[in-house]
Amino acid sequence: MEIVQNFIPVGRKNRPGTHLHGPKFITIHDTANDANGANALNHAEYLKGDEAANKPVSWHYTVDDKRAVQHLPNTEKGFHAGDGGEGPGNISSIGIEICENRDGNRRKAEDNAAELAAKLLSNYNLNIEALVQHHKWTGKNCPHIIRERPNGWEQFIEKVKEKL
Repeated sequence: MEIVQNFIPVGRKNRPGTHLHGPKFITIHDTANDANGANALNHAEYLKGDEAANKPVSWHYTVDDKRAVQHLPNTEKGFHAGDGGEGPGNISSIGIEICENRDGNRRKAEDNAAELAAKLLSNYNLNIEALVQHHKWTGKNCPHIIRERPNGWEQFIEKVKEKL
């Protein structure tokens, strides 16, 4: 899988350059954007725009059926966990958003996300328990597509383990 670096510009409100504590976790999300064309490159452009900066919202990677796009260095905090600027999800985890665009292949996007998660777990010497759902930080039903399938999270974890 190709990983493309397309960083949010330094100094934007959604990229304050704050050092990430760790990482201690890898947090999995769904984009909640099923529009045609809402792939990883499209989300990179969104994150560089004013709407995302003014919220602020940011995460480290968006993964679709073709690639992963990195938006923040793994050493910087993002605003993805919904637990505040200094919440443990934001300050200690790398955020991965999985695309759910109608014109993409969701199964392949999840496979790519599992591959990326395995790579990050390995690179940072984290165990599988460090792979968490957005739900852990706020109780939000995210990643909703994985959570809604019977044993969906367990199956995703198994995919990651296979790739480790």
